[in-house]
Amino acid sequence: MKRILFPTDGSMGCQKALDIAEDLANKFESELMIFHVFDYHVVTTEEEGKEMIKKTVEYFEKRGVNATSKVVKGYPAADILDEAEKGGYDLIIMCTHGMSAGKRFLLGSVTNKVLHHATVPMLIVR
Repeated sequence: MKRILFPTDGSMGCQKALDIAEDLANKFESELMIFHVFDYHVVTTEEEGKEMIKKTVEYFEKRGVNATSKVVKGYPAADILDEAEKGGYDLIIMCTHGMSAGKRFLLGSVTNKVLHHATVPMLIVR
């Protein structure tokens, strides 16, 4: 397992996913791609997304993980699936708690959409 895709929206509820990604990346000496989609539906700035990703990469680098990052503007589920297919990843690690309950009901869970359409193995963390 050489490449792991770690999509994140920066939510604090995903600390377990960070820990698991760190453990797997270190165990298999994998490259970890921290991936953030600047969602057209969310009221945050692109700069906030880039800053969050920068902090996440620093978090992993301090723990000895080979981490890189990518920020794109678009639709999270579709762009995560696109990156997973084109990037040659061996695993996708995602958290189930990103959106608020209201947004999840109205828009559908990003993790759920990725799970049902991914061609790459997934590890979903609660």
